[in-house]
Amino acid sequence: MRYKCSHVRVTRILDLIVIALLAAVLLMPRPDVTVKAALRLPTERRERVAELQAAMLGKDDPLPEAIELADIYLDGHRPDWALATVGAVLPLHQDDYRLHHIRAVAFADRFESAPAFEAATRALALCERPAPAAPACGEAARSRLHLLHSTLASVAGVDMRGNPALAKEKIMEQLRPTFIPRRPKPAAPAPTAPTTPKR
Repeated sequence: MRYKCSHVRVTRILDLIVIALLAAVLLMPRPDVTVKAALRLPTERRERVAELQAAMLGKDDPLPEAIELADIYLDGHRPDWALATVGAVLPLHQDDYRLHHIRAVAFADRFESAPAFEAATRALALCERPAPAAPACGEAARSRLHLLHSTLASVAGVDMRGNPALAKEKIMEQLRPTFIPRRPKPAAPAPTAPTTPKR
């Protein structure tokens, strides 16, 4: 009986050793693996992310923090995180054009043209509401939304993932600056013939 117990104990120890070795093999990074930060941004902006996340946990309606945090996520090319962040506050602020603007940019970053265009259309409609609509939408925000909306309209029916070259071509057509002819330079005055002094 004592032999059987000791045999079971040794077997369990061997099982634990095998599990530990497997964990080491599976979880330890390989030499050819490059570890990258999840959010490739300057250190101060990553620290700001932690501050905003903590602030959001302590508020019932963290709208300003959510907008700032989502903008940082977009800058860090994390559209999924941006969508999740604004999605948490959107039910209470369906009429805030800023949230729909962020959603439009995030969907575009994910190459989802249809929902991006839908969100941009909603954002532009909310932005152009007459006063006293809140939040107020200034001229700069309105201009950005018009540009975003027209750009996304050009690729709304394009499979951006399946045909990225066509999507890029249409976007570049939309974003190409308008040709403004240069003003003609004023004509230079005709040179005067040198005069010889009289003696």
